Amino acid sequence: MSINIRKAQNEALASGFDFGGDNITEFTVVNSVLEQYAAEFLKNISYYANNKKVVSSGDLINSMVPEIVEGNGSIVFRLKMIDYYDFPNEGVKGVKSTTNAPKSPYRYRNYGVPQSMKDSLKKYIQSGKAKITSVMNDKALGKGGEKKGLRFAGKKTLIDTQVATLGYLIKRFGIKSTNYFTDAFNKTFEDFEVKMFEAVESGIIITFENIKLRDGNK
Repeated sequence: MSINIRKAQNEALASGFDFGGDNITEFTVVNSVLEQYAAEFLKNISYYANNKKVVSSGDLINSMVPEIVEGNGSIVFRLKMIDYYDFPNEGVKGVKSTTNAPKSPYRYRNYGVPQSMKDSLKKYIQSGKAKITSVMNDKALGKGGEKKGLRFAGKKTLIDTQVATLGYLIKRFGIKSTNYFTDAFNKTFEDFEVKMFEAVESGIIITFENIKLRDGNK
C-alpha cells in the first residue's frame, strides 16, 4: 500500500491558502492522507469483489461513496454503501444447510423470495452469468417441484422458472462467504496507524488571518 505523506503535504500547500476577506484558513495533511486511503480502499474492494466473483451488476461497488467529515475537533472517514454489502462478505446460512457460511451471523429462515430479490435474480440470469437448468425432477428441488410454487410449462415462463429455481437454491443452501470486504479492509489499513502518526507529526497546522493595515502609527 502506497500512501504518500509528501504528496499530502504538497496538496495541502497548493490548496490551503485563502487571503480573501476576513477568513481564517487552516490546513493539514491528515485530510489528504485520508483521501488517499479512501481511494485505495475503493480500489481494493473492487479488486477483491471481482477476484472472488462477488460483482454481478456492479451496483454494489458503484454505490460506495467515501466521505471525510470534520467536526467537534475530529475527522471521520465514512463509507456509504448498499446495506447488503456484508451478505456476500460474511455469507448467509441457508434454511437447510450452513456449509457455505458456517460462521456467518446471517441466516435465511424460510423459502420466501421477495419481489426485489426476484428482480435482481432475473437481471442476473439475463446477463448470462448464471447457469440455471429447470427440470421437473431436479435433485435440489425434489420430484414434483411445481408443488413448491414453481412453473415449468412453456417458453413464456422459462425465466420465471429459472428465477424461482435459483431463489429456492439460494434460500436452501445460503450464500458462500467470500471475505472480499474484510480482505480489502485489512489490506488497505494494514499500516494505517503508522501512516497517520506520520501525517499528524509532519502535518503542521498553519493558520492565516487576513490583517487589515491601518494608516498612521496605529
